[in-house]
Amino acid sequence: MVALRCIPVLARRANSSATDERTLSQSTSLLDSLMGSSSSLDLNTSSLSDILSPPTPPATQNSTPDASEMLIPPASDPLLHFLASSLLNHGKRARAERIVSRTLLYIHALTRAPPLPILRHALITASPAVKCITQKRSGKNVVKPAALTEKQRIRAGVHAVLAASKNKSGKTVEERLAREIIAVVNGDSKAITDKELAHKQAMVNRGNALAR
Repeated sequence: MVALRCIPVLARRANSSATDERTLSQSTSLLDSLMGSSSSLDLNTSSLSDILSPPTPPATQNSTPDASEMLIPPASDPLLHFLASSLLNHGKRARAERIVSRTLLYIHALTRAPPLPILRHALITASPAVKCITQKRSGKNVVKPAALTEKQRIRAGVHAVLAASKNKSGKTVEERLAREIIAVVNGDSKAITDKELAHKQAMVNRGNALAR
């Protein structure tokens, strides 16, 4: 009796498997008629997410240029912040930052080049490496050269450029400062002359560097 009961169940399973194979073959033929060929698509092994997922687009280069290509100075550049601090007067920092921004615009208008590298090159060129300290010893004035740190060099260079810009032609501070920065890059600035004189004086008195 148990064996007789299993016969209809096995027959139904055989019919269902045949129906599944027939449905699979019909689906394959339908895909062949719609897509041209389904030989590369394995319906027995491919999952539904793999079949329905959109194709991966090819890797393309980013069309948006980065900050270095756009030549836009960063918002929190330390050199621009220090230059604005040197131009600060009566606590009006917004005015000092506005002068720095307009100075960069004047540099770009006069040279048609990126302004920030020109500003960096000018300040580094005008920055002295040593300073001379005058000391009174045994009734005589002794000049003693001393090396400057990096921050002291940039500070001395900024103040030298600002002092020399007062003699430049221009109606505004930013225009005179821009012209002085371009003059430093060209090598015909008073700031470079003062730097060379300081280096010559330090070289002449280099024997007093180790004296206490």
